Amino acid sequence: MEQNQLYTAMRFYFLYVDRYVFGAGWVFPDSHLPYAMVRYILRGSAEFVVDGRSFLVHEGQVVYLPDGCRLSCHTMDQTFEFYSIRFKSATQLGAEDLLRDHFHIRLVNDCAGDASILSYFDQVYRSATSQNPGKAFRVRGNLELIIAWLVEQSGVQPARSSAVREDTPLTLRYDLHLNRLPQQDPRINVLVDYIVDHPTEQFTTESLCRIANLSPSSLRRLFKRYTGKSPGAFIQDLRLMVAARRLLVTDARISDIAYEVGFEDPNYFSRMFRRNFGASPQEYRRNAQ
Repeated sequence: MEQNQLYTAMRFYFLYVDRYVFGAGWVFPDSHLPYAMVRYILRGSAEFVVDGRSFLVHEGQVVYLPDGCRLSCHTMDQTFEFYSIRFKSATQLGAEDLLRDHFHIRLVNDCAGDASILSYFDQVYRSATSQNPGKAFRVRGNLELIIAWLVEQSGVQPARSSAVREDTPLTLRYDLHLNRLPQQDPRINVLVDYIVDHPTEQFTTESLCRIANLSPSSLRRLFKRYTGKSPGAFIQDLRLMVAARRLLVTDARISDIAYEVGFEDPNYFSRMFRRNFGASPQEYRRNAQ
């Protein structure tokens, strides 16, 4: 398999970052996570239970919590402090978590005196809470540096898929005969990058074709081949990620958020949100708090 093609196919969408300080007795009740998280432990220790497995985590460790896992935790010290970053992958391989299952990222990682990883978390937090016009790029860049660091800690190559279903998105589907991913199409890459950078823009078939320099039929065929989704489905999923972030960082009414990200019917927005995140917008916001 050509590892670089898998890296190229993966895109991540930042949702939220914060720095938390909890005292003795803090408990996070057993919950389903509708996103992935990375946490840098700044002070103290705690017990994390991830999908039924218990881990004791402490200062100087980075914890990776896969999208869709169940998490509970409680502090073991008088003070427990950590950075927490929430994000979603814009690409999936069936129901698997790519970072854990294909790049073998460990759930708990020791920093071993590596100051760079803490600086990446610092930069994500400072950039996300600043008014810097370039903050979106700084957040995205440092989030990917964190993911790169986690991949490097595993020290192993991505796994090959042993059973690939026919309905698996082709962007991340292995060719079992050639043991590699299909070659990426630069026109689709340009289009996907543009959509990711402008998720709430009102796209039409004509505007998408113009960006990719493709006919409508070629656009539909190639976009489906390399992303596993139609352009409309890809855009809708991305807009739901934007909505998820706004639910976390604003107090805006849910109906207003739905309109802002391009959903004219708030009820339809709520149904699609539940389908993607496993919770209604109200439950998502309440659970996050």
